[in-house]
Amino acid sequence: MSLKKVNVFKLITFLVLILFNSFTIYASGKYPDVNAFISQNKNEIDAEILRQKYQIATHNAQNSQQLSALEIVYKILLADIKIKKADAINSESSNLFNQAFKESEKLGNLGLEAWVATKIGFFYYSYNEYVKAMPYFIKSSQLIDEIPSSDIFQACDVFRINGYFFGAIGMHSKSTHYLQKALGFTTENTLDYATLLNNIGSSYYKEGDTIKAQNYFFKTKQAALKVNDSVRYAKALGDLALISIDRKEYQKAIKLLEEDIHISEENKAERNTMYAQILLSRIYLATKEYDKLEAVLDKVDEYLKTKDYLKSYVFDITKLRLALAIQTKNRDLELQSRRILDSLDIYLDKTDGQAAVNLVNWEVQKANYDLELKARNAKIEKANLRMWIVLGSVVLLIAVVFIIVRAIQQKFKNKVAEHEKNILQYKIEQLQSQKKLLDSELTLKSYQVYLSDQTKQVKKLENELNNFNDNIVSKEEVKEFLKNLLEQQTMSDQNWIGLKRIFLKEQNEYYDTLLTRFPDLSEQEFRIVILNRMKLKPAEIALILNITIDKIEETLQRLRLQFKGVLD
Repeated sequence: MSLKKVNVFKLITFLVLILFNSFTIYASGKYPDVNAFISQNKNEIDAEILRQKYQIATHNAQNSQQLSALEIVYKILLADIKIKKADAINSESSNLFNQAFKESEKLGNLGLEAWVATKIGFFYYSYNEYVKAMPYFIKSSQLIDEIPSSDIFQACDVFRINGYFFGAIGMHSKSTHYLQKALGFTTENTLDYATLLNNIGSSYYKEGDTIKAQNYFFKTKQAALKVNDSVRYAKALGDLALISIDRKEYQKAIKLLEEDIHISEENKAERNTMYAQILLSRIYLATKEYDKLEAVLDKVDEYLKTKDYLKSYVFDITKLRLALAIQTKNRDLELQSRRILDSLDIYLDKTDGQAAVNLVNWEVQKANYDLELKARNAKIEKANLRMWIVLGSVVLLIAVVFIIVRAIQQKFKNKVAEHEKNILQYKIEQLQSQKKLLDSELTLKSYQVYLSDQTKQVKKLENELNNFNDNIVSKEEVKEFLKNLLEQQTMSDQNWIGLKRIFLKEQNEYYDTLLTRFPDLSEQEFRIVILNRMKLKPAEIALILNITIDKIEETLQRLRLQFKGVLD
């Protein structure tokens, strides 16, 4: 072979390798330069500097896909800068996020799409808009569970933020899983490492495992000291104090919190200072140090007045003031606190209150059920295709026998699938009923419709239990599952708060009379009186409060004798 032919062959081989590597990078969805651009600019606070760097990056872009990815990233980072400047939800950031999200879906890069969805979800989550954040975190969590971690843009941040959100809505196992994944992308002696240790500890604490939680909080202290992260060190002290409070080791907790507050104030970590002060207030309430309690609550109040989006913390300290009023028999403060709590419920139901958290949790579970159902159907379709290929290669007699066996098996599978589908549908209908109640203009009529829906669901679930066959599925497992669903039909505390708020609006004078003339009414008696005033039957009251009809009738009889003229 001549030298010229050898050189031509080498050139062709070299070009093929370049083409193959370029195709591999594109097909796998990896844009190293774009990921590097995010890392270099994610903490940028100057919009003009970011624009200049973006122009340089676009000039060096190698293809149209990379150029599109850079544009999406630029919009997300620019929205971040505007958020930091405004310290509030703003239309400019929202528009940029919406554009970036739509463009990332069109681009089809799943790793980038997961990062975009996570960033937008975190934007709403940071300002306690859990319901608005929910669809983005559902999207990102589904993506990061499907694709290799190496394909995810800013994988550590994506896993970490998803861990924060799912912990906030009570899905602590999922939260811990994501936080542990994020930890795998960090190295010791970094700020991220100490932060993740702290949050993993918090997840274990919320799951009730205080031993593991305490262990991670101690590790956080050590890691924070190594990197000179004073604020993270202070947060670890506050978390350890939380465990001491649970154990009623109040003096130990006070010492930890005082150090936490001192360090946080020195570093101008206002939100962490506020959180530590709220924990300190809980101790002073428990130890009946009322002067100290009021002084700390006043400090928290001053900070919260500057942060309109922290209404949930206003709710927390108002609950502390209500407890203080009850302990000190301060009727004026008690009445004032109850009114503030009732008014805050309206706002929190749509942001980060318990009702919103519950709704988000249900929506996430529904999305997971839908995903599992699609995966199961796809698996069945694939299995059926493989079965027909096998059938085509066997003799007719074996094929007939096999078809008969499969037909019998499929009959039982269909019955199981039908029952599972019915159960899933009942859960979805229950969620829709709760969502309808939250979205509607809350009136007595809307609550009556909600209770009617719940009653129908109870009957359906009881019928479903009776239809199960022991030969199809374990009846004991089904009973346990349906029992959990039936328990969820009763009216929640959040729905009760909403009902009470409507009653307060329509029967204000009667409500004030109850508070002032009969302060010793228990919470359950208070609820029975209000529901009776609304002309509900004992059976309906029993359903709402999840107690027996006999108990309702007995209580009503006693209250009529005791509070004659007010109850009737």
